[in-house]
Amino acid sequence: MFTLRACSLILVSVAVFVLGRPAEEQMTEKDFTNLVFTVEKFDQILKAYSEYKQFMPSYVLEPLDNITDEQKTQAVQMVNDYHAGKFEPKNYDEYIAIMKKSYPALAGPYETMYNKYKEQVAKLGPKGQEYCNGLEAQMYTDASPDRVVWACHIFNNAKSAVSGAKALLQDDSEAAKIEEAFPEAVKLLNSKKFEAYSIIVNNLKPLDCVKDREQVFNTIKLMDKQSVLTNN
Repeated sequence: MFTLRACSLILVSVAVFVLGRPAEEQMTEKDFTNLVFTVEKFDQILKAYSEYKQFMPSYVLEPLDNITDEQKTQAVQMVNDYHAGKFEPKNYDEYIAIMKKSYPALAGPYETMYNKYKEQVAKLGPKGQEYCNGLEAQMYTDASPDRVVWACHIFNNAKSAVSGAKALLQDDSEAAKIEEAFPEAVKLLNSKKFEAYSIIVNNLKPLDCVKDREQVFNTIKLMDKQSVLTNN
């Protein structure tokens, strides 16, 4: 159950979401923490989140649509290795070096995707570039082999990330450049799906990533509308 620090909106939403699901499908926090990723689970996630393709740029969407069995196998192995604590990159250079050494089928497509993303970032104004670069650095800082801790870090930083993105879109010196460089992201930010997400984010209270593990896990389940990340 949530602690008293959880807002009433999230408390009610989680109660409806969790209690409305068959008991045999529910994953416990321990199950989630110790989850061994599989190709089957990978395929389930791709299928469940296919509705979000409209918010993905072509340089992200095409590698996903054309992913090979070898790439899926290596992606699954990489996820399991990371959560087993076998590597923990602190920046892109470390990450791509690990990919090239241990997961070579993924390295080329990821490097191409990242370079195209950085080309788009370079088209932004100074505030937009600072935001994107800061978000990337935060991604590596937030990451943790412990899935619950990782999610906790994301939740704790989500409010500032959302408000920062919205502020940029309201900045006359930045908005047009953002819309040109990242039209799919702007479409997402203006969507009903993101509006619902923003309501949840704005009502999140700061979480203690050690003491509030159950609350963090319940929030993960709340976000998992497709019931694929937290289902057995």
